[in-house]
Parts: sequence; C-alpha cells; structure tokens
Amino acid sequence: MSTIDLATSYHRGELAAQDKAGTRGAAAELAVGKRSALNFSSNHDAFLAAQSFAVLSSVNLKNGQVWVSPLFGKEGDLTAISENEIAISTHCIPENDMLNTLESGSPLSLLGIDLKRRIRHRINGLASISENDLGIGFNLQVNEYSPNCPKYINRREIIYNTKGAPPINREAKRKERATLTDDDQAFIQSMDTLWIGSYAPGVGADCNHRGGKPGFIRATSPSTIEWPEYRGNGMFFTSGNLEVYDRTGVTLVDFETGSMIQMTGRAVVNWNHDGRYEGASRSITFHIEHLIRTDHVTSHRWKRLDYSPYNPAISGKETVSSDSEFPVVATLAKIVEESENVKTFRFVVPRRLAFLPGQYATFEFKHIPNGSASEVRTWTLSETPNSISGDNTLDITVKRIPKGLVTNWLHDHAELGLEVQLNGIQGEMTAVRMDAATKQPVVHNNLLLLSAGIGITPNLAMVRGVGAFSLQDQTTITMIHVERNTKDLINQQELLRRARSYPHFNYTNIITSQQGRLNKEQLQKLVPHAEHQHAYICGPTLFMNDMTQMLVSIGVPAANVYTESFEF
Repeated sequence: MSTIDLATSYHRGELAAQDKAGTRGAAAELAVGKRSALNFSSNHDAFLAAQSFAVLSSVNLKNGQVWVSPLFGKEGDLTAISENEIAISTHCIPENDMLNTLESGSPLSLLGIDLKRRIRHRINGLASISENDLGIGFNLQVNEYSPNCPKYINRREIIYNTKGAPPINREAKRKERATLTDDDQAFIQSMDTLWIGSYAPGVGADCNHRGGKPGFIRATSPSTIEWPEYRGNGMFFTSGNLEVYDRTGVTLVDFETGSMIQMTGRAVVNWNHDGRYEGASRSITFHIEHLIRTDHVTSHRWKRLDYSPYNPAISGKETVSSDSEFPVVATLAKIVEESENVKTFRFVVPRRLAFLPGQYATFEFKHIPNGSASEVRTWTLSETPNSISGDNTLDITVKRIPKGLVTNWLHDHAELGLEVQLNGIQGEMTAVRMDAATKQPVVHNNLLLLSAGIGITPNLAMVRGVGAFSLQDQTTITMIHVERNTKDLINQQELLRRARSYPHFNYTNIITSQQGRLNKEQLQKLVPHAEHQHAYICGPTLFMNDMTQMLVSIGVPAANVYTESFEF
C-alpha cells in the first residue's frame, strides 16, 4: 500500500482530477472526513451490522481485472470485528462470484449503503482469507474509511422473501459473454443505479455509486456504455483512480427482478462535456471486455420510494409520475436579514407540503451567472409551524460563504418574485416524528441539540417544532450552539424567550473567540443524564466528528447520536 497518509491526503490521480474540475480547495476541506479506520463511537459497526445489502469491488492482481460484486444477505452478515477489520459472511456472496477465488492481499473496497435512509460508507483495504472449522473465512482489513455523498441515491426499501427463500439463489442462471445482447442493452438503459469499482496501483481499490433517472446510462454499442458524471463532493475517488489506471468494474442490479449484470473493462473520463447530458460537467465511457449476467440471483426485492431530488432530467423521457408532489415551482415572497452574513428566504408553493422539523429542501436554480445551466442546492427548512399538517410557505436560512456561487447570488441579487424549482423535501435529522398508532407528533424525552455556525438551522427548526406542536411538556431540551463571534449569532432573542417559557429548556452559547473550543469537560457539565440523551449534531465535518466522539465518551449511546452535513 502507499506510504501517503490516507486519512488526510489524496493520491496524484485524485489531485489531477480535482485540478481539472477546479475542486482542489473544497476537496482539501473534506479530507478531514477520511479516516484510516472505522470509528465505533460514530456507530460504524452498528451501521454495517444493519445492512443486508452492500457492494464490494475487488482487484485480481494477476490479470489486473476489477470486478464489482453485490452482497445479498441478512443483517449481521457484515461484522466489524474491530475498527480495523470487517468479517464478511460467505453466505451473502453469489455462487461462482470472483470473490470466491480471491487471495489474501487483494485490494478491496466495500460500499455499505442504506438505500432507504440515503446513507453510504466507503471502506477500503485488503482481503484476508483464512480457513477455520467453519470453512473459508473472508475478512476486509481496513485501511481507509470515508463517508460518501448521498446526493444521487434513489431511495428504496428492501422487501425480504416471505416464503423463507435464502437471499442467494444458488441455482441462478449465469451466462458469460464478451458483448451486450439487445436484451442486455435494454436492461442497462432501464436502470437508475450503477455500481463502479476502480483501482489506483500502490494505493488501493474503490467502490462507488452512481444514480440518476432511468435512461441516464446509455449503451452506445454492444461493447460500450456511457453515463454522465453529475456534480458531487469534488474529491474524485473514481475519476482520480481512472487518471492512473483505466481498468474498471461496473455492475447493475435490477431491484425489481433480483437479476444483475457484472462487467469488467476499461473506462475513460470525458472532461470536455459536449452537452449531451443535462446537469453533467463530464461523462465516463466504459469499454466492456467481459460480462456476466445472472438472472434472479437474489430473493431480495426493493420498492422504490422516490428518486433523488438532485437527479437531472433525462431528455425525451418521462420518469416521474404525473401525481408526484415534486417538482413544483417555489416563488420568493420575503427576505429577512438575520445577521451580517445570514438571511432567511421565504418561498411560497402552490399547494401545502408536509414535512418534519429539521428536514431539508432541495432547490434547482437556472442560469446563475458563472454557473451551470442548472445548479441544485440543499438547505434546512428553518420554520415549521404547520409542517406536519402541511404548509405552502417554506423558509430557508442561508449563510454567505466564500466562493458560495448560489448562496452569495441569493444574498446579493435575489428579488421578490424569483421563481425556482423545488425538487423535494427529505431528511432524517429530526427529533419530532409522527407516532404510527396515534398519528400524533411525538418527541424524545431528552433532547440534546448541538450545533456550530449555520448548522443551527435544523436544531432551530426542531425547537420551533416542539413549540408548534405543544410538545414542550414532554421533553427536556439541552441546546448548545458554538459560534466564532457574538455578532454571528442568529435568532437569539427567540431562543432566549423559548428557554424562559419552556419548563425544561436550557440554552447555552459558546463563543470560541472568547472562550475557546467546546471540550469534553464542558460537555460533561452541560449535558445531564448523558445515557438518556438523543443527540442531534450539525455543523462542519470536523466539529461533528469531534462532538460525536466526545458525547459517546461521556455516556451518550452511539446509536442515539445523529449528524447531518450538506458538504457534497
């Protein structure tokens, strides 16, 4: 493996890709999220154990081929033995898959993905194969962990076979060939999700995900497919690997039939976009050298819940049902200056939309100067008085940021009457939920809200939701907000008023320019009954990572810590 520090650095291919796209600065800021191991304090072990579907890319060092293998199993088939080792049950590996012939030391990359919650974790390392009393043992020795952008995940819920069939169909028909049949091409062009594996010699393998609306993947010949590369987090793990090694694996899974096509070949990034794909700045062309089609390989099926609101339209294709709530036109009706660098923008939509306090909205802007034809951005909905029953006014509280193309344009040029497209409302960052039995809003008994900077917005929304739905007698709230300077605090009078009027609400500010950073000793004093808290953290990546570890160390259960970031 490479001698570079994987937790903080990028290899030369990734840096080259970042330079071509102009994202090296943003990527450097996001490097703080990379780690050389899992973190049990951040609940990585519980996340993996809960997944009954994952994807694994592998590299055959003898012939250089890269393959991508879906893992179809049950909860517990992925087990984090330690922060540096993951056991993978052979029961979730399809019959005759290339994973069954792996050798120790082969580069691997595991993409643990929760399609329903739009969460994915990327874990890279090496294979460790051993024999024991139970047969062959298959482990992943972890060298790098990184959370991945959730932006284009089309949300699905897994449906398990009710007749007791095992997840893997060991009798599934497996056909190998060198090129795509007409049926293969139709299969590929109907997919809305693609899994791609890549490799950088001396560094390691990578497994990644691409999503869009059906039709975003095109079969341009029996031996070639192509897809757009939409705007992501700017780190370029896949494209960076392709800069130094073009061998690639691509797999597609039909979530309705349980069939899949696995391909290996060579890929190239087309950096000069020719306009064929809306919302894309580049594309990838994949040249197939060998493919395997396996029909009905798993008894798992998935119900599609919704497409990602970030997915650009596919020219000439209708992909959203006519009765869908989204997209919808949102009209700017009010602008409120909260501080020198923060404004609240109120949009009005033509019909009432229901959402939970702390959820976020995704907006699409057209023809922002110096931007693409379409710029998609996400902000928390900061006002929530009628959110659960539905509201036609949507507030977003936006901070001006350096080089923030859309945020700064909003601050400087947005005028009342501006029309933008609202693509969806989603998010798991909410402590206020609907009780399935009573159909009434409920909240945790002990609520810890921890934020920094503009990360206050989901926590502010939750506090407002507690008041809007008269839940203040049902919960004890501890709210801690961190700012660099006093002048940057927003909504202070409101929060102080709520702290006085709610029976169990303690609100604290930490001004780092005066008091220094929030530390473990301060948290212990500020957070009562840590073992009973449900904590919600929002702010810069480093802040969320540090606070998560501190909270777990003082007794907050890791499973009760929720974080959210829009750094993608």
